[in-house]
Amino acid sequence: MAFSGGVDSTLLLRAAWEAYGPDAQAMYVRSPLQKPRVLERVRLTCRQLECPLRIVEVDPLSWPEFAANSDLRCYHCKKKIYTYLTSLLASGYKLLDGTNLDDLEQDRPGLRAVRELHVQTPLVEAGLTKREVRLLCRAWRLDCWNLPSESCLATRVAAGVAITPELLRDVACGENFLEDKGFFGCRARLDGRSVFISLSQGDIERFLERGLREEVRNFFAKLNYTKVFLELSERPGILN
Repeated sequence: MAFSGGVDSTLLLRAAWEAYGPDAQAMYVRSPLQKPRVLERVRLTCRQLECPLRIVEVDPLSWPEFAANSDLRCYHCKKKIYTYLTSLLASGYKLLDGTNLDDLEQDRPGLRAVRELHVQTPLVEAGLTKREVRLLCRAWRLDCWNLPSESCLATRVAAGVAITPELLRDVACGENFLEDKGFFGCRARLDGRSVFISLSQGDIERFLERGLREEVRNFFAKLNYTKVFLELSERPGILN
């Protein structure tokens, strides 16, 4: 199964391992689109579940249709990655994806690729929402149950701006800095030389403390970003 290390795919991996044992395998796609620390969590989860892990290397930045950052960026990326993963499967095996029921209500071009490639989405088939997935993870005592949602770093780059390794490094560096300050689930979106920070529910007041505000501004200034904006609409809470 396609394993990202997030809440949805961890629940699905646990269920697949319970049902199929060693015939279930996690396939993690390593690329510049994820923070390196995500792979650490993926390795740890697979060790805890005693599930085999296969790491697959891809470079979406080498795909012109992806790097151009059009509205179909996610579609092109998912189509290429899932086509490749499917080609690696042994005969008789199927690729599973951790899409949940709530995802169908959002603008996710990548789901078109999932449908076109006939990739199975067991959480959707079971009618599980994100909240229900988290509650099941907690019931199964999976450490990931309260992890903030992750998305690929390319989502932080303004539409139409070509995606480069430098921009992805800036996003990862900025969000790692904020997470190290305790702002988990944050987003640092880039537009020109400006950064737009979005925080999780309940974090805005702490961010506005004078000393911390200046520290954040100075940090991004070192990355050559001249303006830092804080979005006043908070990101949803874990169980919202």
